Amino acid sequence: MQPTNLEEHPEGGKYKEVFRSIHKTDSASHGTRSCLTHIYFQLEKGEVSAFHKVSSEEVWNLYQGDGIRLYQWDGESQSIEIIELSSEAEQFCHVVPAHYWQAAEPLGAKVLVGCSVAPGFEFEDFTLIHDCLGHAELLKKIQPQLGYLI
Repeated sequence: MQPTNLEEHPEGGKYKEVFRSIHKTDSASHGTRSCLTHIYFQLEKGEVSAFHKVSSEEVWNLYQGDGIRLYQWDGESQSIEIIELSSEAEQFCHVVPAHYWQAAEPLGAKVLVGCSVAPGFEFEDFTLIHDCLGHAELLKKIQPQLGYLI
């Protein structure tokens, strides 16, 4: 079964928000946010989730497809971590720390994942790396082969 009414996401792929907590939390760095949000996120062959960061922790869960390759980077180190969610890797979820740059690509024809963010996701807490020239250039210098994810 595939989710319907998916919308284009600015990072690439398609998504649909399926949960937003009615409970709120306040913090100095976020202001008032829902405690938790959850989306379905789909990538098809040839699509990528471009490097971006979110101001909260994000849990990726594999639902359907061969799997997904996640990239995460703290924005300073000289290495980019690669995480595979797949049955072959025997890993089905991964938590990306708040403020880390992250990107993803499907391992097969199509992948469906769930992404939970806490405190809840708001687009004002979302940054694409191509909007941060210094980080984009540093990433290209460290891993030039990942330029297609910018």
